[in-house]
Amino acid sequence: MKKICYFINSDWYFDLHWLERALCTQKAGYQVYIISHFIDSSLIDKFTALGFICFNSAMPSQSLNPVRFILDSLKIFKLIRQVDPDVLHCITIKPCLIGGVYSKLYSKNIVISFVGLGRVFTGSSLKFTFLRKLISPFYNYIFSNKKCLLTFEHENDRSCLVDLINVDNGKAFVIDGAGVNTSDYSFSPEQSRKLPTVLFASRLLWSKGLDDLIEAKCILHSRGVNFTLDVAGIATPDDPDSIPMPYLEEQHLAGNINWLGKCDNMKEVIENANIVALPSVYPEGIPRILLEASSVGRAIISYNIGGCGFLIKDGVNGYLIDAGDVATLTDKLQYLLENEIERNTMGKNGRELVEKKFCSTIILAETLRLYKILLD
Repeated sequence: MKKICYFINSDWYFDLHWLERALCTQKAGYQVYIISHFIDSSLIDKFTALGFICFNSAMPSQSLNPVRFILDSLKIFKLIRQVDPDVLHCITIKPCLIGGVYSKLYSKNIVISFVGLGRVFTGSSLKFTFLRKLISPFYNYIFSNKKCLLTFEHENDRSCLVDLINVDNGKAFVIDGAGVNTSDYSFSPEQSRKLPTVLFASRLLWSKGLDDLIEAKCILHSRGVNFTLDVAGIATPDDPDSIPMPYLEEQHLAGNINWLGKCDNMKEVIENANIVALPSVYPEGIPRILLEASSVGRAIISYNIGGCGFLIKDGVNGYLIDAGDVATLTDKLQYLLENEIERNTMGKNGRELVEKKFCSTIILAETLRLYKILLD
């Protein structure tokens, strides 16, 4: 039996974004291994019960300590050698660097997935500029491996990295996001309510734009336009961009948000909303929450950042707004809140787009095709 090993920073991220692909890979006849920083032991139990073989890397995603990075790399080299996968599939920067160097050194098959280029490639601060210069030679070395394929969630990221680093175009593929299971996230008409609901669901980072939504809500309140702002999120306390929990509690008590916490019933949460908004300035891939919202049939609003423009057709299934333009964000929210027919039309358009381009059936087939390319 051929072996696929997924190497990723976060256990919750794999569960949310990659589990369906791993299950499809398993169904196709591969033995699936997972190397990750397992913080939640229940996820190890869950994955093991599904037939996956798990290893805990214990590698912190945010640490920039070079000594720690080297020690982690040596430990993970041993893990990968122990698994000896036919294809190593790496996701997020540290796994891509470590797995990439390993695969180049030993001439092994590897898929490197960029799920948004992140702050290292797009940030303008001195820290990120330095990191970009530091890791670029490593990527040049990694990508020289003839058995290395790259995937991106949208063409902008692919073009950016191809221009930045010496990459063969024929080895770089675009797979449109994580995909969404259109059966699990079936179309559901809006519920009628006097006070409409806008949903924000994301990792709890300042750069995801929650404060812009709160500002827009306050402006609209002054205009006599009111709505409930549901907020669901995953805390990332080790990230310097993390939104502190006291801030969320303060905004909840003030009535600016309805804090839902971490939600496992996202389909129901989306169904309860009239609009889903993600005014993120973070360099996104194609945000899963917007895919899921479109599949359920909700109008979506986002800043024009990363891959959001590949999902949102402005004025068709939602609105795409210049990053940081709170005034336009506010106006577009008001228009949708006051125009139920337009919301419903956009929701139906979004569902059609997902079925044609972003459904998981398409994404899973394209992922398996990459493994076949490497193994044939």
